[in-house]
Amino acid sequence: MPRNVRFVALLALMSGLAPISIHILLPVLPEIERAFGRGGGITQLTLTLGLVAMAISTIAYGPAADRFGRKPVLLFGLIMFLFGSLLCFWSPNIEVLIFGRVVQAAGGAAGMVISRAIVRDVYGREESARIIGYMMSMIILAPIFAPLIGGFLTEFFGWQSVFVFATIIGIIALTFTLRGYQETAQPSGHGSLFREMVTAFPILLRDRAFLAYTGYACFGVSIFMTFSGGLPFIMVNLFHRPPSDFGQFFMLIMTGFLIGTFLSTRLTPKIGIENMIRLASGCGLLVALLILALFLMGFVSPWSLFGPAAAMGIFHGLAMPNAQAGGVSVNPAIAGSASGLLMFIQMSVGAGFAQLAGMIPTDTPFPIIIQICIAAFLAFASFTILMWRRRT
Repeated sequence: MPRNVRFVALLALMSGLAPISIHILLPVLPEIERAFGRGGGITQLTLTLGLVAMAISTIAYGPAADRFGRKPVLLFGLIMFLFGSLLCFWSPNIEVLIFGRVVQAAGGAAGMVISRAIVRDVYGREESARIIGYMMSMIILAPIFAPLIGGFLTEFFGWQSVFVFATIIGIIALTFTLRGYQETAQPSGHGSLFREMVTAFPILLRDRAFLAYTGYACFGVSIFMTFSGGLPFIMVNLFHRPPSDFGQFFMLIMTGFLIGTFLSTRLTPKIGIENMIRLASGCGLLVALLILALFLMGFVSPWSLFGPAAAMGIFHGLAMPNAQAGGVSVNPAIAGSASGLLMFIQMSVGAGFAQLAGMIPTDTPFPIIIQICIAAFLAFASFTILMWRRRT
């Protein structure tokens, strides 16, 4: 564990708001659908438009953090998160709820982007992978329990209570950021934000190493966006389970991810960033095919889905810290822009997979399983092929 545990914990808190706001909403989606009497496709927009807003805002947060410094941009995002959470709580209809989720998600994205840029400010490339692994080990404790908390809050206090919980967490994050974080980057102080973007982004998009790390990051997270967007409805419509059951089963996946991120901090220095991503993504693809095989053989139960998915969580936890550390390290001078662009692509692709998962039929498991297999294949193939082309 790094010596400054409190500093890493603060980074985890900054980065954890957006995952909390996503995962606590997952078991609540069917209840929101019933409360407003709208179809699943409309209700799904509370998740997917939030992801889109998160993606769009990340593309601005990175260059803004390079231009103005990390702390002012982070505080701006935290205030947005609080405002969006309160708007969701007071929403009289689905349209206001969707708008509130957009504001909440856009604000929460600041911590996701800037925390990783801060890591690169303070640590070197290999050490960054270890620190991000430690961060994720802390961050994942929240999403492990967030679906469970969301399900029980909804059953006992109504769906609005999840946004009260989000507001409380946002206040805590804002307080600790004001008191516990000192600026780690010298603001560039020149040029417009737009100029920062048009200068940095073409450099990154021509770098095959950056594209390889981003390829794994976006399709790796798409596996879990498919789980998040589709499995709540499969649990209700196919397996006839209450919302809290999804939260309990989803804890298996998040626990697997926690184990993977912890192992990553130990194994990455020995195996290397690239080898770790290649090995873990290949194993993840094999597990996705195992899920398909189990259901084809007639093993139709939540355990046939969530058991192997927990193993996928381990492999994803091994690979993701390395992909993010590699992506922000390709050009340290524009680490903020790299973090923002990586997150933008990751969230955009993830939002598409999540929306598709919520729209396809859930009276049979095979559309969701096939989508999981496609995402796992693309995660492995994109990283492997782009890294191979980089060397040739």
